[in-house]
Amino acid sequence: MTPPQGTVLLEAQHVTQRFRLPNGQELEALRDVSLTVREHEVVALVGPSGCGKSTLLRMFAGLARPGEGKVLYRGQPLDGVLAASAMVFQSFALLPWLTVVENVAMGLEARGVDGVARRDAVARAINLVGLDGFEQAYPKELSGGMKQRVGFARALAVAPEILLMDEPFGALDPLTTENMRSQVIDLWRDPATGVNTLVIVTHSVEEAVFLAGRIIVFGSNPGHVREELVNTLPYPRQERSPDFNVMVERLHAILTATLLPEPVPAAPQRLLPFPRVHVSEVTGLLDHLLTLPDGKGHVFELAEDLGVDYDRMSAVVRAAEQLGWVTTPGEVVQLTGAGRDVMAMDDAERKDATRARLLKQPLFGRLVAMLKESEGVVEDEEVLADLTIYFPFIPVESLFRTVVEWGRYAELLDHDPDAGRLGLLGWEGGTTAEARAE
Repeated sequence: MTPPQGTVLLEAQHVTQRFRLPNGQELEALRDVSLTVREHEVVALVGPSGCGKSTLLRMFAGLARPGEGKVLYRGQPLDGVLAASAMVFQSFALLPWLTVVENVAMGLEARGVDGVARRDAVARAINLVGLDGFEQAYPKELSGGMKQRVGFARALAVAPEILLMDEPFGALDPLTTENMRSQVIDLWRDPATGVNTLVIVTHSVEEAVFLAGRIIVFGSNPGHVREELVNTLPYPRQERSPDFNVMVERLHAILTATLLPEPVPAAPQRLLPFPRVHVSEVTGLLDHLLTLPDGKGHVFELAEDLGVDYDRMSAVVRAAEQLGWVTTPGEVVQLTGAGRDVMAMDDAERKDATRARLLKQPLFGRLVAMLKESEGVVEDEEVLADLTIYFPFIPVESLFRTVVEWGRYAELLDHDPDAGRLGLLGWEGGTTAEARAE
């Protein structure tokens, strides 16, 4: 791997960031993250949701400060908002009551640029992104791609040295996204824009390979730099070329190891959280695998086929794997015999089979034990408190809703939201659904 060259613009030195959750627990979003961003390069930050990518991007912009460690700009500690940067957001972030010109001028107004200088900068930025003729249009009159161009124009109007982008194409359709990616590279390569460095947060493997010269892969819980991949493909890049596909596969392999690591035996006292996915998502995955040769498929191809991002797909796969319905050798998701059997069952049989599998899952097993000790009923608050102790960095309300959904489906658990109680179905002084499953 050839090390990057050029002057260091931004640097994170041993950055750690923690947030206080409403339940009083601390969430460690980033731990000991160190990386550099140099002049004239494009850096992509990729990894699962919740791994701290956007948190680090906001630190680079000066919108947040690290709890520990330092963020430097040209070797000096960053104090306050970085004037040499501008951000582009996924949500467009346009004010609906302002015209294109007025939205583009917002950043200049905040920096005290007025009069002729502001008008010239706005006109130049609008011309750069190809919005001439739409200066007096309102956001409601624009397509998604045009709205995002306004976001880019607003960023370019302040002539930033560094353009920071947080999922900038996430709200766009695939064709518009492809066109906008190419335009971003054209803007970066055009000396007239003044932008010499890009940092982008993305969930798309293809987008990272298309845009970036360096790809930083983050792991989660807490967020950390797992691996760095140098992308030497020349610009402009051809998405369907053999070399492009090879690079995509390399990044796929790294991300698969991040999102679907080989299982290791858990310590006896450590519960395994159940992925926060719906029953229909898991059965949808199994149903799709039945249509594939040998009942197996590449995790990223499955995500594309089913129209979900790769970290959501990995969560669905992990749930199916915990239930014994798939295995994940390497980057492949393989349907098991139990998975085939459960999809061949009628609804009642499938619920029975799911119940039997849930009872073997550590978290559900603990909840059933709690319920049996409490004569079949436990207050929601007690369950949430227990979940918080074992999973302090997981949104326990969301995990609780998942437990209730799966427990109800399998006719194992019941929930009374009005009374705030979780119940064990079939509890009659010791007779439970567990006994029936056996």
